[in-house]
Amino acid sequence: MRKVIRSILIILIFFCSNLLKGQFYIPEAPKKIYPVQDYAGVLSKKQIEKLNQKLISYSKITSTEILVPIIQDLQGEDPNLLASKWGEKWKIGRIHKNNGIVILLSIHDKKISIQNGYGIEPYITDFLTMKIIKKIKPILKNHLYYKAIDSGTQEIFQILKNKYKKKQSNKIFSIWNLFTHISSIFLIFLLFYLFFMKKTTYASLFDTLFITNFLFRNKKYDHDHDENFDGFGGGGNFGGGGGSGNW
Repeated sequence: MRKVIRSILIILIFFCSNLLKGQFYIPEAPKKIYPVQDYAGVLSKKQIEKLNQKLISYSKITSTEILVPIIQDLQGEDPNLLASKWGEKWKIGRIHKNNGIVILLSIHDKKISIQNGYGIEPYITDFLTMKIIKKIKPILKNHLYYKAIDSGTQEIFQILKNKYKKKQSNKIFSIWNLFTHISSIFLIFLLFYLFFMKKTTYASLFDTLFITNFLFRNKKYDHDHDENFDGFGGGGNFGGGGGSGNW
């Protein structure tokens, strides 16, 4: 009897350990969701910043949200299922549009999965998804993760060209821009006045004002990608197709 109980316990332990092996815990969504989530530490801070800037800018123009989780190990989980569940849990994509995309990389398993929200399905088919994966596989083989993500997202941009394009809210013509334009006009008149009325007496003053104006006009672009960025999330509804592959 003891042998039978022992055998049952061994089977149960083995069964439970296999169950646990196939469970990957998707972390809770941060308060502010940025596009790139590098849990494996394969990207530098500069590379993450560049990709975030690119994907945030893209989401502002098109409303399409692309999340890139990079993990060390799938822990036996199916990459397609995990990517879809991640997109659902973090509600990637805009509400009612469901235009979210998740690009999941597992470094140890050497697997990639691209999963699309239902709103993306009409434009990025399973065939096109596999085409993107096939194109970036050689880059991933060389451990060039930044280049692979950059190239893959660029392919997505091309496929989704002119899709989900937001109406321009003309943020370009903000009060600050209006001020800089008025100041430019003022400086032109000032130049005219100084040149014809005061000759060269105040030429150096004009130069100073012109340079200052130029510097201020360009300074605003330093962190433009992060202005008014509240983070991804609000949509979800994944299951619109996708694909995966090894590298």
